[in-house]
Amino acid sequence: MFELHDGKLAKWISDFLIRAYPEHHVDSFRRPLYKTSEYCGACHKQYIDEHVNDVGWVQLQNQYDQWRKSHWYTEKDPFKTVECRECHMPLIPSMDPSSGDATDYNRTPDDGMHRSHRFLGANQFVPTLLDLPEAEKHVQMIEEWLQGKIEIPEIADKWVSGPAIPITIISPDSVRTGDELRMDVLITNRKVGHDFPTGPLDMIQSWIEIKAEDQNGNILFSSGTLDEDYFIEPGAFMFRAEPVDQYGNLIDRHNLWEMVGVRYSRALYPGRSDYARFSMKLDNLDSTYRSFDENNPANYSAGTIPDAVTEINITAKLQYRKFSQFLMNELFADVVNEETAPITTVSEHRRTVKVYQETEL
Repeated sequence: MFELHDGKLAKWISDFLIRAYPEHHVDSFRRPLYKTSEYCGACHKQYIDEHVNDVGWVQLQNQYDQWRKSHWYTEKDPFKTVECRECHMPLIPSMDPSSGDATDYNRTPDDGMHRSHRFLGANQFVPTLLDLPEAEKHVQMIEEWLQGKIEIPEIADKWVSGPAIPITIISPDSVRTGDELRMDVLITNRKVGHDFPTGPLDMIQSWIEIKAEDQNGNILFSSGTLDEDYFIEPGAFMFRAEPVDQYGNLIDRHNLWEMVGVRYSRALYPGRSDYARFSMKLDNLDSTYRSFDENNPANYSAGTIPDAVTEINITAKLQYRKFSQFLMNELFADVVNEETAPITTVSEHRRTVKVYQETEL
């Protein structure tokens, strides 16, 4: 009663009745179907057809099949399978009268737990945009979730602790001036149950930001940094998709009802790896460098390196934001203050390369 009514009193009465008579709530919401990944797939396996785009059937986001075809799923064996609810609705301690569950394979009626309804995923922008209750706490948890810092005891024996998408810089231990320094970044989807990134990839952006600095902090090379308008600089390694309409125009305003296909897509399948490849010439290390202002990312300035370069410190980051800057500008065109979506560093790796002068070797 009063579940759909507005107002504090109506909510108080509704919550009181649920707690006073939990059996009805339990019978309504603890049905076996709701525990299945197929139930999640009802929304997380999408398509449009000719009635929408005037052309024909086209697949949209599809986390369900990505999961079902991955190593996280073993048919008819829940002890080897990690399902949607186990990741996105982990068990938390509960004083709720409807806690406990006798119908789940790894639970009991008196386990004193219920499944979290935070549904942690990858949207670290909307909670604060809408000023939702506990928005800052929720955003913090989302960032920790993306970074793989939230442990889930019930599936601890099915996956590993640590970063969800670890990255590793692959480079030589030392180089000579005049040579080329290769700086490959290995990216591995270790813990995500579907593609990374996933969802509406027409607006989601995930990319590698890399900087190479000398021993004094002078930046010798960079890629994937932002310009002064919060756009990612051209040439960065990115995970993204480029859907198009029937005329070949890019779908860039989330106008998916016009989509007929994808001209480019790059994402990480569960358990797979990818490489971002970078290199820099070391034939001019004693002359110029670029300074870098974190508060104004595009504010590069040239200068002279006072000392010979003896080592290069490489920092690589896997960055993620839910909304591209182009879409943000479209959505908030009338906003006077600048708007940009928050960026989460999903994982990070550092490496130092010694630099020898040609005469030293």
